[in-house]
Amino acid sequence: MTDLRRFMAERPCLLVDFDGPVCAVFSGLSSRHVAEQLGAAMGVTLPDHLGATSDPFELLQYAAEISDEVAVKTERELTRLEVQAVAVASPTPYAHDLIREAAGRDGGSVAVVSNNSAEAIDAYLHAHGLRTHVAGIYARTSAATQLKPSPHLLQAALAGLRADAGTASFTGDSVTDVLAADAAALPAIAYANKPGKVERFAPYAPAATITSMAALLDAVRGQAISQ
Repeated sequence: MTDLRRFMAERPCLLVDFDGPVCAVFSGLSSRHVAEQLGAAMGVTLPDHLGATSDPFELLQYAAEISDEVAVKTERELTRLEVQAVAVASPTPYAHDLIREAAGRDGGSVAVVSNNSAEAIDAYLHAHGLRTHVAGIYARTSAATQLKPSPHLLQAALAGLRADAGTASFTGDSVTDVLAADAAALPAIAYANKPGKVERFAPYAPAATITSMAALLDAVRGQAISQ
């Protein structure tokens, strides 16, 4: 059992994934719709499994395998669609308050680290009055960006914030996030926001597993809870 209150007090630098921990990016504009639009814009014949996918990132990865030109075109279209999606995305309960509270602590800082586009994240944070509370956005800026599970974006965040792994943590809602944190020597807080995720995370031994962002909010506020 991890004492989250103590854990968060010892780690004032909060790195957090975007889709899931901050908002449900494709809650208003569905991921299936985005994948369909993206597939059509690629201008290539897709394998059957990709033609039916609801994961835009599978298409982005496939585009990179075709050519640099297709990858750049696909990434730009995905960014455009993500910007549309975040305009109608549902905020994750307690996430906005967590960002404000964590950023307002003495010595506290918050950064978003995500495979989503930096442009879409910036648009969402501005729309919800959160941008001034976020010290940095470390996310996809081009087709060449090294995405998680690579530790690249997390390492860039630590460097940009002038923080070290001993004073930071990373919260994400996927096994990919936990793997990226491990590769960056960062403790991961796994956000199990769907049924079955607690069990899915267990073999990867995150520092803590939570089922609501309220757990982190309470911990940052200094309430003695454990998860």
